Amino acid sequence: MSGRRGYARPLDGADRITARAEADELLIEADKVVRSTDPYLAGHFPGVTLYPAVFLLDGIRQAVGAELHRVPSLAAHLGPGGPGEDWLELGTLDSARVLRPMLEGDGLRLLIRVTPGRPGALRAALDCRRADGVQVAKATVELVRGGTS
Repeated sequence: MSGRRGYARPLDGADRITARAEADELLIEADKVVRSTDPYLAGHFPGVTLYPAVFLLDGIRQAVGAELHRVPSLAAHLGPGGPGEDWLELGTLDSARVLRPMLEGDGLRLLIRVTPGRPGALRAALDCRRADGVQVAKATVELVRGGTS
């Protein structure tokens, strides 16, 4: 065994991601459509396609990891990483609330504000809304540098 950790390919946390830097913050908009044909939803809730809220957490992790390069000061706040150590992981879940079910066909918009957290961590605040503007979930998490991707 090489000692290297391996990961299964994660689900696609977003269908589209856009981001912009604003001072020392990263503002991300990630869109995801809930589809019953997505393999990870099969059998989750028989008879009704219900998007698991835990997938929102991975959506945050993926979107921030993909767009972190836009704010070098945030990447530096995480501290140095060795070769291949660019994988972000959930450090803590500070708060989370699901306000409405996320159902088949719902277009979700994940609005994520990323700021420096404690040393070696980033704070990501999520406001998740359906395409009609209704808020369906909100969360605040801490992201830390993980192992190899």
